[in-house]
Amino acid sequence: MNPRKIRSAQFIDTFFPIVDGVVNTVDNYARIMNSISYSCVVCPSVKSDAGDEDRPYDIYRTKSTKIAVTEYPVGTPRLDRQLKDYLLSRNLDIFHTHTPFFEGSYALYVAKKAGIPCISTFHSKYYDDALHVTGSKSFAKMFTDKIVAFYNKCDGVWTCSNGTAETLRSYGYKGDIFVIDNGSSMVKPDLPDEELKRMAQEKIGIDPKKKNVLFVGHFILHKNIKLILDAFKLLSQESDDYRLYLCGDGYDEKEVYEHAKSLEFPEGVVNFPGRVNDKALLAGIYLSCDLFFFPSVYDNAPLVVREAAAMMTPSLLTKGSNAAEAVIDNVSGYVAEESPEAMKKRIIEIFSDMDRHSLVCKNARNMIPKTWESIVDIALAKYAEIIEKYKAGRKE
Repeated sequence: MNPRKIRSAQFIDTFFPIVDGVVNTVDNYARIMNSISYSCVVCPSVKSDAGDEDRPYDIYRTKSTKIAVTEYPVGTPRLDRQLKDYLLSRNLDIFHTHTPFFEGSYALYVAKKAGIPCISTFHSKYYDDALHVTGSKSFAKMFTDKIVAFYNKCDGVWTCSNGTAETLRSYGYKGDIFVIDNGSSMVKPDLPDEELKRMAQEKIGIDPKKKNVLFVGHFILHKNIKLILDAFKLLSQESDDYRLYLCGDGYDEKEVYEHAKSLEFPEGVVNFPGRVNDKALLAGIYLSCDLFFFPSVYDNAPLVVREAAAMMTPSLLTKGSNAAEAVIDNVSGYVAEESPEAMKKRIIEIFSDMDRHSLVCKNARNMIPKTWESIVDIALAKYAEIIEKYKAGRKE
């Protein structure tokens, strides 16, 4: 089958106005695939304006409900009487789910009815999520067993890194896994670097004379944000040269703010600019900062690491984490053990040799980011292979 004629649907349990790595992945898949042939997105409805009319692809919002243990509405596609007809009328060749839950299980159900393959990308450490919510290891294990059962029913299983594949295998999945990287859509705005930096320095208060360290992402304790703050407390006790900027928000933000307050940082050392949606401002923040600090052992192939690299801001990551798979230590980024002391020591080492750091900055830009167009080309070729195998299996 010609990959550039494939018509697909992407299924996800959270979508805009929520913004995270999986949302960005689905948005880029749908945007590029729809420009080549056709792709649509199926996701839960939300009460706020999501900007769907501005997206260059069809979006079907299923019925949804709010439950106490989640920050976002949960899709209830099986209660949506029009959804099945909508999907069958699109003459789709393949379903691609980015969730094993409500929207994903519905996609699997309709794909069987339509006689087309359904594949799924494993994006998240669901065991950790379940343990965080319930505190029960036995429940988390039962939860992941059900997730493995879902992936066993799919016609293809993908992950975004080799480490993520190992995570899924650790849950008990024994089937084949196709590893496909995430892309980066971070493009420097058509403005001089100095103008972008000046914008960030004026709006965020970044001091170019300091050693500026950045975090961008959801304020979720899984991402080791307390470790970031603890490491910076140790740094601030040794020198006034360092500044930290944590851009984002999230359901653990209250605990993050309280932890920062409890550490009693000197004025101006730790800054919370909030979520930054302005791409020019975000580019200026990346350009104005010297190091991206992302010690999460929860994330799999974080897009923010690729965004930072595109702006020549290399990352400090936790040694052995899935996120660290993107970098080569001391070449295109840095790694350290998962402790405040080790991270503090590593940051001091990084800034002690700025000639080497300048080379790492350039290598990060040249070695890490991949365009979403190149990633989608790989995905479409794999779609074609899966579709052909599915058809052959149906004929046998």
